[in-house]
Amino acid sequence: MFRILTYLLLLFAYSASAQQSWCGAKQYADPDKNAVYQNFLQGAKEIELKTPIHKRDIRYFQVVIHVVARDGYQPVSQAQALQQLDVLNNDFAAMGDNINKLPDEFKTLVANAEMHFCLATLDPEGNPTPGITFTSTTEEFIGTNIGEGGRRVIQWDELGGKAGWDPTRYVNIWVGECLDILGSATMPGEANFPEEIGIIIDIRHFGTIGDAGHFNPYGRGHTLTHEMGHFFGLKHIWGQGFGEDCSDSDDIDDTPNAGGPHYGCPEGEQSSCSTSNMYQNFMDLTDDSCLAAFTHDQVARMNSAIDMYYPDLDRASSCQTYQAGFDQWFDQLTWSTDPASFKIIVFHPDGWMGRKEIRVFSMDGKLVFKNEWNEELTSLINLQNVASGIYLVNITMADECRSRKIVVY
Repeated sequence: MFRILTYLLLLFAYSASAQQSWCGAKQYADPDKNAVYQNFLQGAKEIELKTPIHKRDIRYFQVVIHVVARDGYQPVSQAQALQQLDVLNNDFAAMGDNINKLPDEFKTLVANAEMHFCLATLDPEGNPTPGITFTSTTEEFIGTNIGEGGRRVIQWDELGGKAGWDPTRYVNIWVGECLDILGSATMPGEANFPEEIGIIIDIRHFGTIGDAGHFNPYGRGHTLTHEMGHFFGLKHIWGQGFGEDCSDSDDIDDTPNAGGPHYGCPEGEQSSCSTSNMYQNFMDLTDDSCLAAFTHDQVARMNSAIDMYYPDLDRASSCQTYQAGFDQWFDQLTWSTDPASFKIIVFHPDGWMGRKEIRVFSMDGKLVFKNEWNEELTSLINLQNVASGIYLVNITMADECRSRKIVVY
């Protein structure tokens, strides 16, 4: 059997008294920034009125992940980065792990955003890149520290962080240690400096494997989905502040009005402002085990933000799927083990379009694991509860099948 080390975690930042620090997005709280928002809101509503209701083509965005970490934190691996993008893509496609938990009253509100995110394959100079940069730091809480000139330390080379890439072409995501938030994002037109346009995610809440897997209830990768919503112009579902206020608004027509945020993962109907609240919405502050969906009007608002502020981000050529045959794809798979959970991660950085099935058999022919692998970049094989020994992994696509032996210690 697997021997799993039990981690004792002091989650001081997520006590009841600190839950309001879940998200660091400012949401135009400054009066000058609020004027920027009002201009954005007016322009967005004009776009939404003129845009006919029809199925959009999928929009593609290349992502670069800047990991800035101290010694002592497990490095963010390529597998972890790809797996986090799988969560993000499934969430934006209304195919996330909680989508079936939505009450019937909200199911008609759910929208597929038709947006796809992939790791950049070329850097700004046109050189090949894995889409991930790594920078070592000795600075504690670099993700939330403010340096000279009011600049965010993690986003500047000269302050000890890592400068982002051209924000008109890449979605920059910085991953580093944060003091009292899970993440933050610049909303359209809100960044103090163009170099700070992007998203910051606490390294302990990036993806679902590695260090992130130990920091429940935020260890399922939905923090990035929430912050990406802010990046594309969405406010929290209840509005601006954190108090109970039914007159506040997220300026989205089809999201149910809410007096304030929800925390934890409530059960059953939760009501405020004389209506049932959609606490499963990605723009609320519930745990990762609750967050499930964006609405149609939220998707329309994100598309308006892209049209107005990020017109050059949508680059279909930046997200290519694997074109060679199944055998070559299988031979190029990477097999690794998450040292935190001991799950086996199988991935190909170029992905593969189409339905695949993974089956794992013991050497006496007993099926011990089965999972569908669709268009995700990664697949997790959970063999934590099987005996030590040799197992046979079969990956099947249509009438093609390849196998590999693995050892469980």
